[in-house]
Amino acid sequence: MEDVDRFTAATEAASFNAYNNIQQEKVKKINQQLASYQEELLEAQKLAEMGSFDWDIKNGKSSLTPGARQIFGISQETDLPAFMEFIPAADKDKVKAAMDNAFTTDGLYECEYSYIKDNTEKRIWSRGLVTFEDKVPVSMKGTIMDITKEYKLLASLQNSETLHNQAQALTHIGNWSWSIADNAILWSDEMYRIYGLEPQSETITFDRFMSFVHPDDKTKRMEQIQQSLQTLIPADYLLRIINPDGAIKIIKGKGELVTNEAHQPQQLNGTCQDITKEFLLNKELQEKEQNFKQLIRNAPDAVIVINAESIITLWNPKSEEIFGWTAEEVVGNPLSEIIIPVRYREAHDNGMKRFLSSGESRILNQTLELSGCTKNEEEIHLALTISQTMQGGKIAFIAFLRDISKQKSIQLELQNKTTLLEYKNLELGRINEELESFNFAASHDLQEPLRKIRTYISRITDGSNALSPRILGDFEKIITSAKRMQDLIEDLLEFSHNTLKTDDTTPVDLNELIEDVKNSFMNIPDKKGVKINVGPLPVVQVVPFQFLQLFINLLSNAIKYKKENTVAEIDIRFAMISSTKLNFKGIFPAKNYLSISIADNGIGFEAEYAEKIFDLFTRLHNKNSYSGTGIGLATCKKIIHNHEGFINAESIVGKGSTFHIYLPETCLVRMK
Repeated sequence: MEDVDRFTAATEAASFNAYNNIQQEKVKKINQQLASYQEELLEAQKLAEMGSFDWDIKNGKSSLTPGARQIFGISQETDLPAFMEFIPAADKDKVKAAMDNAFTTDGLYECEYSYIKDNTEKRIWSRGLVTFEDKVPVSMKGTIMDITKEYKLLASLQNSETLHNQAQALTHIGNWSWSIADNAILWSDEMYRIYGLEPQSETITFDRFMSFVHPDDKTKRMEQIQQSLQTLIPADYLLRIINPDGAIKIIKGKGELVTNEAHQPQQLNGTCQDITKEFLLNKELQEKEQNFKQLIRNAPDAVIVINAESIITLWNPKSEEIFGWTAEEVVGNPLSEIIIPVRYREAHDNGMKRFLSSGESRILNQTLELSGCTKNEEEIHLALTISQTMQGGKIAFIAFLRDISKQKSIQLELQNKTTLLEYKNLELGRINEELESFNFAASHDLQEPLRKIRTYISRITDGSNALSPRILGDFEKIITSAKRMQDLIEDLLEFSHNTLKTDDTTPVDLNELIEDVKNSFMNIPDKKGVKINVGPLPVVQVVPFQFLQLFINLLSNAIKYKKENTVAEIDIRFAMISSTKLNFKGIFPAKNYLSISIADNGIGFEAEYAEKIFDLFTRLHNKNSYSGTGIGLATCKKIIHNHEGFINAESIVGKGSTFHIYLPETCLVRMK
């Protein structure tokens, strides 16, 4: 038995040694195979410009494969802070966020970032998986890839739609393949994520795929697939899907059909992209654009958009209503040739040039009032608000214009009424002043002849019955004073008669009226010494007897104050003049006036008396040299004021005087 035990033990020992040798040989082969695999892996990483890393988070250490060292351009291991120094500031937060997300969620780390070392920038794609102990991250293993070439290629491919599609294919995101014969569908990991599933969590069949399709899109998608199989031409598609959590997504797909030798459909491949955000954003933008167009279309103001060259690019219906041009007529044409009056076009062009060169503008973002012109060249008043905007990536300007012609007309009417009220107040003030002057005259000038009459009559009564030469002289003085008193009273009566305004106006042909005045001078002693030249005069709506008195007074003055031994030449002329050229208190703005001038070559007067001569009882000359009471020109002024007009005079001593009469345009009936 002992021999048997020894034999058994020896046999077992020999068997164990043999088994051990066999196991060691297997381990050796496995190690050799692993080493070979390791070498092949490293070689593959080198060829693919990839590398791998093992980061001991707990101890702060890391190891890199040669491929990873080559990508990062380092010869020895490095820690995280040193590694982060080579990542641009713009990408550091992204890398840290990806790490934090992996540490706090599913442990999956994935990030694309730039890496700059030795003045060389690379684009790195990195992916890793975090290992946790008691929910605390202790290590991360993963791979890195130098995708600089692909990144640059993608950037260049985005210049066109075709190149953009190629760039999508290069990303291999959302790839799928449907084997028609066995109804098997292969999805990439991203496809599972798009459909709200864990990557590779289940086998996808055609029926399973259709279960995700929105009910309203199922029929359409089936028809698209059947048409692709019949025509062998797969079409791009837009599809709504419903994820397991109920979320609705919009996906965009592109397919490619593979046929067998008999040109029968064998396999359908394609890519898929989740465009939910872009779709919803585009939809929102389209709705906003539609709302904006509707707003512009129904805006109560004219809305006009021009580009930097002042070319019209938008013209809404209200613009057509205000200016008379249709959008088809004006879009593509310069704004200045459409609605800007000719006199303002140069200023508009200069303003545009100044803004584009310096950014300086006096009109942006504020409401202004200006003039515009319509299609029929009628000028209208506009309220303008203009703002800068962008159109097609270029500077543009959007203008909101409102026709305020009616408001301006009302405003002008109110202003005219206010001016008229001021004029009435001034007129009342003048009447009061004239009454004061009249009272003064009544208490002084009118009493002076009476006192003389009483004095000289007293002498007659106190003397003898014989009329001495002295008494005859006194009587002569009495007659002279009485005559002067009579003239004064008659002039005052005439002035009083013209003081009150009357509505008894009628059309008066001034040409005929001047002829009547000239005929009234036929009996003057020196009628051959007077020459009156009259230009074409209009027919005006005035009080006839007042205007007859007006021209009699003015022409009489011109004749009375002519220079000795000369012919009195009088020129009467008519013209239309804008109120902007007149400087009278109470002038009506934005109106034209009739201008009638009476010029003579008489003795003239000093310029300082140009206004004073129209005051009541004002005389510039001795009564013994020139007869008169100083009421004639005051009467002329009153007549003109009765017709809401103005009168002034200008003169040069020794060369003559010119009296200017200005009447509102409303007095004009017609031109003769």
